[in-house]
Amino acid sequence: MFFVRLRRGAKWAFIVLIIVFAFTFLFAGVGGGSGGNVIQDLLGMRGGNPVKSAESAVAKSPRNASALATLAQAYSAANRRGDAIKTYEKYLKIKPNDSSVLSQLGLLQQDLTVLRFDRYAALQSELTITNGPLNPDPVQNLIGSDQLLSAYTNLLSTQTNNAYASYVTAAKAWENTFKRYAKSVPATSTLQRAQIELQLAQAASSAGDYPTAIKSYETFLKLTPKSPLAPQVKKALAELRKVSGGG
Repeated sequence: MFFVRLRRGAKWAFIVLIIVFAFTFLFAGVGGGSGGNVIQDLLGMRGGNPVKSAESAVAKSPRNASALATLAQAYSAANRRGDAIKTYEKYLKIKPNDSSVLSQLGLLQQDLTVLRFDRYAALQSELTITNGPLNPDPVQNLIGSDQLLSAYTNLLSTQTNNAYASYVTAAKAWENTFKRYAKSVPATSTLQRAQIELQLAQAASSAGDYPTAIKSYETFLKLTPKSPLAPQVKKALAELRKVSGGG
């Protein structure tokens, strides 16, 4: 029963993933900060290894925000997502309101959340097959009672629970970053704020924070009531209210 409820909630946690992607490429990196400088720095690295060059610069000046941003971008380009996230977090301790870096960090955390969800979903599917109804065939019943199969099922169940916990942890980090991102962008930047609220709603849904998700979807609709995405957002909002027990 636990996993049945879980799968139902996860379904709507990701219902607007495609919606978010539509906006992401329009607004990623919008705002002040070091995003443009980071790209320029990386493009200027000719010869050698960009990651090693950036690591060397940070080693010489650990509190240099520009060097940290360049290193984070180098890690991201090298598909070292975890290192990029940690480096951006160090950067934000120096410049906590850099909207450009908050955006880049949030997108990396979004990717990580999706990857962890995929792992959880794969394990959950395998667990469902392993725990499926036994065939009336006595041979199948014998297999189902095998101690090795039982041990494997217990191990798989533990892995599935751990994968889910890892997914939720990533989703909460993603949500927290977009909360900060929303605060760093002026309310007058209507379209950008709408995009942020949409992503925050998705992050909050994934983290199981339905009140925040509902509020963010509502804010999106207030900011852009005539958006072509409004009908889809309204459907997602209605489903979230059902899941959260709010109608």
